[in-house]
Amino acid sequence: MRAVRIECAFAAIEHDSRAIAALQCISWDFRSMLGIMDGNLRLMVECITIDGKCPSQGTFVDGIRVVEILEEWQSSVLTHHLVVLEFAADFLGHYFHGGDLAILSGSNFTSSGLVLQVAGRHEAMVSFLRDIRSKVPVERVTSAKGSEGLIQKGPTLQQHRVVRLAHENGWYDVPKRTSIRELAEKLGLSKSTVAEQLIKAEGEIVSDFLERSIGSD
Repeated sequence: MRAVRIECAFAAIEHDSRAIAALQCISWDFRSMLGIMDGNLRLMVECITIDGKCPSQGTFVDGIRVVEILEEWQSSVLTHHLVVLEFAADFLGHYFHGGDLAILSGSNFTSSGLVLQVAGRHEAMVSFLRDIRSKVPVERVTSAKGSEGLIQKGPTLQQHRVVRLAHENGWYDVPKRTSIRELAEKLGLSKSTVAEQLIKAEGEIVSDFLERSIGSD
């Protein structure tokens, strides 16, 4: 069984009605696959909110339905909700009918974007990834490598967002056409966060470049 990590930045899906509805909450974290019901895929997920307002049972948005809220508990200022979600067969469920694919822990949706970790037969995963790419821009696909498992390499989704905006606004031009302050204002982040994310992202990019260069020698 092979495994891949698929990442989509929020900018790629921010106008999707499901993404808009989901981001009334802080995050949605995958916990378990519950099986197929009438052709639809059921998952157990943990929804985290600040105000305690998780979408109620029966809520339906373009192929995703809240079946049941199993449990709720508090931690600090956050409320955690254990939720059963159902994904319609014609939206997502049909990919899992043959038992050739499984969603893995680490899959989640936040304001940074969507992370989906999947394991299964090679043919099924190729088809799944091809279909996803036909619907939304995929920022990065990471494959499991040997005994290392799914290790994230390269910039995170937030770092990718920062670097992309920096590039589009002339940060890497000579002379520079923008500043850390201007980038921070556009991103809604502090100057120190933008500077830190740029350095970390650039370090990952250079490291990957050097690894590829050494590997090709």
